Amino acid sequence: MKQFQLFDAVSLTEAISLSDGGIAPKGTAGTIVEVFNHNEAYLVELFGGWVKAEAEGNFIPATENEPDVFMETIGVETVYPHQLKLVKSGSEIMAV
Repeated sequence: MKQFQLFDAVSLTEAISLSDGGIAPKGTAGTIVEVFNHNEAYLVELFGGWVKAEAEGNFIPATENEPDVFMETIGVETVYPHQLKLVKSGSEIMAV
């Protein structure tokens, strides 16, 4: 069984349903935010496209290189090891 750690950057190996009724497609980027029952499942924050906030508080599409941009969270879902691929370990990201 694959074992992921907190804060690992991952991507989905298959599309999954989101609790709001949407779909996160294969390849969606995410971050492990909780590990359940000795790596049987993970809570993953899933990200959509790059956005930035307007003065009114609305998010508008943006490009990665613009100032003050971030990836919009599209869901926080329970995901299983076979549905994930490691992109970068949390220890690398956090420079530990």
